[in-house]
Amino acid sequence: MPAPRRTSISKGDSMSGQPRQQPGSACEECRKRKLRCDRQRPQCGTCADAGIVCEVNNNRLARGPKKGDLKALRSRIVALERRLSLDQTGELVLLSDADMPPLDEIPRATTGSASDGEQHPPYSRPHPHHQLPTPPERKQIWESEIHAQIPPMTPVSAPLALPSFKFPPSPPSPSKRALIDDLMRADLDQLYFDRVHPNVPIFNQSRYFAQSRHTVNIGGPNYKLCLQYAMWTLAMALSSQFESSRDHLYNETRHMLEALDLSDDDMGIVRIEQVQAWLLIAYYEFARANYRRGWISAGRAFRLVQLARLHEVDSPENRFDSDDPVMVEEKRRTFWVAYCLDRFICIRSRWPLTLAEEVICTRLPSPELAFQGGHPIQVCFLSEAIASNDHNLFSPLAECAILATICGRAMSHCQVSNVERAYGGPSLDFWLRHEWLDGMLTKRLDALAANYPIISAVADSMLLFTFMMAQTTIIYLCRIIEGLGAEHQCQPSVIEYHKRAVQAAHEIARLSKAHEHIGYFKAHIFLPLTIFFGASRLVLQRNRASDEIEVMTGGFQLLEAENGHGFDDAFQSCMDALMKIQSFNNLAKEHLCSLEGRDFTTDYLQC
Repeated sequence: MPAPRRTSISKGDSMSGQPRQQPGSACEECRKRKLRCDRQRPQCGTCADAGIVCEVNNNRLARGPKKGDLKALRSRIVALERRLSLDQTGELVLLSDADMPPLDEIPRATTGSASDGEQHPPYSRPHPHHQLPTPPERKQIWESEIHAQIPPMTPVSAPLALPSFKFPPSPPSPSKRALIDDLMRADLDQLYFDRVHPNVPIFNQSRYFAQSRHTVNIGGPNYKLCLQYAMWTLAMALSSQFESSRDHLYNETRHMLEALDLSDDDMGIVRIEQVQAWLLIAYYEFARANYRRGWISAGRAFRLVQLARLHEVDSPENRFDSDDPVMVEEKRRTFWVAYCLDRFICIRSRWPLTLAEEVICTRLPSPELAFQGGHPIQVCFLSEAIASNDHNLFSPLAECAILATICGRAMSHCQVSNVERAYGGPSLDFWLRHEWLDGMLTKRLDALAANYPIISAVADSMLLFTFMMAQTTIIYLCRIIEGLGAEHQCQPSVIEYHKRAVQAAHEIARLSKAHEHIGYFKAHIFLPLTIFFGASRLVLQRNRASDEIEVMTGGFQLLEAENGHGFDDAFQSCMDALMKIQSFNNLAKEHLCSLEGRDFTTDYLQC
């Protein structure tokens, strides 16, 4: 005999079998206080005891999914699992409306709360008699499907058939600006204008900060963002704080610039930001990568300079009337920075120049204060500045451009003399060219000394570098004479050139030591080149035999030649400077290796 069924009677149920709760809806007050409502009308017991109005909401939506929602949801889950599984195997499946219910039929959760004691199936728990198909059943369902499934919002009359698989688009990559947070960005901007801008003064600082706030990554070619990344990359090269992020930012900047080059196919349009970014990247590569890579990047920048016609900014036929004066001045400065870089690169390896001096129709840079104040002053052209006998005051960048011009002419003089020797010997014009260059250099040094006393020059890294480049040019002119042969070395004029070259080497050693007061992080990227010329000249003179020195100098005592302390101290100053710079400038490391090696004389003569 079966055991009688036990019936559970709750505390609120009556022994007579009456329902647990009265029919009808609970009032709002009982719902709010989570009390059991006796559903008496017009006022329940709780509201009567509290002396408040009893309100009942009869339009409350029932909880739980609607009829048929669970079945539609289960069908959609099966279809989506099938799509996901087949996508991973390299097949593309388009779901049909028959197998995938529209999105608007997916059940939504209601906001109503249950009344006391109301039993509704929870939203997230399916009925036990409606379980999802097992994996074998699901596989059978997939194999039985014939038509491809179509996205819900695409009405078609026939199933789609794709001839080949096409991978879905990759998710959008995070914004490139995420690499640089706001705090790092502020630090890098300040670092750039503190250490890079004095030697590469191509930006108006107030305008840059005003425009940088609106520079965002829009997904397409973004020249301003590339320029910002190039500025931050070069700023990182002159600091030890961002050493871990430097290579990553450099690679990202190179990738962005190369993408811009691939996207540009119009020979008539060149953005100034693209030219400036390649110039900054070239400076970075000279300091942190290698000379070959920097030289190639600089070549790209020079071609963009020519393509943008920056060498004729002030030409009557090619005036930038639509640009404001500050933008025109930025174009002038961009050209002159590229022009100087071209000379600094070629002086090392005697390469031919890219930016010819004869076609320049761009005025020299305006004074720095006027440019930063937003009212640049028009200055004379390069040819007028070189031909003038007046000691006109120019900006540090203009002074550097004038000295770079004289140095470039000395390089052309050296190349012409090499060709003349190949044809049998120096021509009669050799000494005319040489003395003309020497007179031009002497006049420029006098103007520099008159306009900028050495005390003020030590406080400006660009001026200090300009003084050292002038001394380097003196050594370079002496090196040209040394290539003429032994029969010319005893001439009084040649002996005087040797004397001045040694004095210039000592001056370079003194200025390199004085550079410690402003810090080597603020030094020009090509400062090691001038130090190398000075140190090489010192060692070359010290290692010559004493009798050869007497013949070449005519008994001239070369700064404590009796004991050699003057040479040793000057040479040690050059070596100390290179050793301090080599940690963040590969040019210093290369020149230091040349000086410490046995073939430094050969390296000097080749350089």
